[in-house]
Amino acid sequence: MKTDFHISHNKESYTKPIYFHSHDFCEIYLFADGKVKYYIENESYALSKGDVLVIQPGLLHRPVIESDAPYERYVLWIYGSFLANEGIRSLISEIYGLTEEKNTRLASFSGVDFKRLTALFDRLAECYASDRGNARYAAEGCILLILDEIAGALRNSARNASEPSDLIGNVIAYLNQNIASAPSLDELSAHFFVSKYYLSHRFREHTRTTIHQYILMKKVNLAKHLLENGAPPQEVCDKCGFSTYSNFYKAFVSQTGASPREFSSKEKARP
Repeated sequence: MKTDFHISHNKESYTKPIYFHSHDFCEIYLFADGKVKYYIENESYALSKGDVLVIQPGLLHRPVIESDAPYERYVLWIYGSFLANEGIRSLISEIYGLTEEKNTRLASFSGVDFKRLTALFDRLAECYASDRGNARYAAEGCILLILDEIAGALRNSARNASEPSDLIGNVIAYLNQNIASAPSLDELSAHFFVSKYYLSHRFREHTRTTIHQYILMKKVNLAKHLLENGAPPQEVCDKCGFSTYSNFYKAFVSQTGASPREFSSKEKARP
């Protein structure tokens, strides 16, 4: 069962910065306490207690903890055979569609709705820790109820993301649209009419990473998607805009821990 989902509930004072990262699976993030601003690509969310974020595979994201007050959250990852469950798969698909339609990845819960949702997360955590034979079925039921609650809240949502800044939001959107051709820093500064030193500083201030590293992360995410769909490594290298296969290989291994061919072979071996 632990190969199908993971759930955690943490509350602590958190002072270390968390950098942009991404996953190959669906992440459901429930904010319970603290002061946090959450960045997903070029979107930002100033979170309130009871806010839920739905983070799709491949999206770069990070929370910025803005206080030394205890930071409490639930995090649910859904992957493996649970995605073969028709009900779970259908609800996740509906939620992804709603995030596009509503132009937000955030659903909000308060009062009894928040208590009901946290009770479901707590029940799911009990299932995750249990060795009982029926725990898997109980876990599937909890996840279905959690997803249904989120879908319902998104249908009624009127709260949108805000741009982190006009400049950096536009730069990230531009990079995402042109990730294979990967404009250089000089080209970006010319396109947005700012100095490359100012642009580099503002980008790192917002993302905690460099423009070059951001481009590499997005290129490797694209490469993983293409490999998962059966494209050969050399073709993937070309489509992702790497200048040489050696550069592609180094970037891919650095971020995934596997070579492109090893990654492709593992995907083909999956049932």
